[in-house]
Amino acid sequence: MKIAVLSSHLPSPDRTKTGGVAYVAHRQANALAQRGHNVTVFTSDERPADAYYQVRRVLSARPANPFRAWLWIWHLAFRYSTQDFSDFDIIHAHGNNALLRRQGPPLVRTLHGASWAEAIHAPTWKKRLWYLSLTPIELWEVSIASKVVAVSACTGQFVQGIEHVIPNSVDTEVFCPGPNLKYQHRHNHPAILFVGTLSGRKRGQMLLDLFQNQIRPALPEAELWMVSERNVQAPAVFSFVNPSESDLADLYRRAWVFCLPSTYEGFGIPYIESMACGTPVVATPNAGARELLEDGKWGVLAHPSELGTTLLSLLNDQARRCSLAQLGLQRAKAFAQDRVVDAYEELFTSMVNSKSQHNEGRGA
Repeated sequence: MKIAVLSSHLPSPDRTKTGGVAYVAHRQANALAQRGHNVTVFTSDERPADAYYQVRRVLSARPANPFRAWLWIWHLAFRYSTQDFSDFDIIHAHGNNALLRRQGPPLVRTLHGASWAEAIHAPTWKKRLWYLSLTPIELWEVSIASKVVAVSACTGQFVQGIEHVIPNSVDTEVFCPGPNLKYQHRHNHPAILFVGTLSGRKRGQMLLDLFQNQIRPALPEAELWMVSERNVQAPAVFSFVNPSESDLADLYRRAWVFCLPSTYEGFGIPYIESMACGTPVVATPNAGARELLEDGKWGVLAHPSELGTTLLSLLNDQARRCSLAQLGLQRAKAFAQDRVVDAYEELFTSMVNSKSQHNEGRGA
């Protein structure tokens, strides 16, 4: 098949923060290309060094100014609408497909979350207005798609018309326990890993405050490792800005506990990455975490008021950490990349075959 992928971003070492959708689009496109499909990603970024697919850059990178960034979204949608997709069998959009015509190859729209839910959990009115302005666009994108896929069932609570749930995948060749990294070979001090932004729904600042005011006083050797958009200067806090996937996987493997206390996740890729590396997950009960962890079956869910004591209890209980690590490894198998790519490949093939049969019927 010839597959056109629409993704505003791809992984970039030059960007301070690369969102999870960029990595998802990259991994899926790579996997499909390695299976023999002809894949072209239409994006605003350069082609990653490890890409097996082709890249067609249709617009320069998104500006930092919020108003210009909002205009940029429409500019990118317009640029997508001017592309000639007639030579492709299918289009897979991770967003920005609002101006595409209904005619042409079948269009699959994957929702990685819901802007309405993002608006509900936005920490400021400016952010709330930003996401509310995107909600009509998102609904229109869904309405013009041939098929709509969500990465989690909880997304269906906010967006109607979802026909398939195909979760995000984890690359278990990168995110894995490692042959020589058994549990007793973790970092020599209790280490909590966080991956996300300090502000906003990821609540990195809240975790930082808990660490300084509650965890470190009770456990002086504890460390907090923060993979975030900027360096944090604080005792026993270590910052990692935009690490490579292999370096990030190593952080997961060496950490004692992973904690992401988000108010909302459409899926929660870091939870799966952590479990695939054999590291226990502690999350607040947001929609994505509850679904992935099945309400605490595969990891720990703690309300913000109990997060500090929960982390301390887990850091002091090696047996429980080992048990949770094994549960996480078992859970991560459900999100193996091959299984997820199989589901998309099956969906794409059925849609292409259905269109061919329809065209043959009309010709008859």
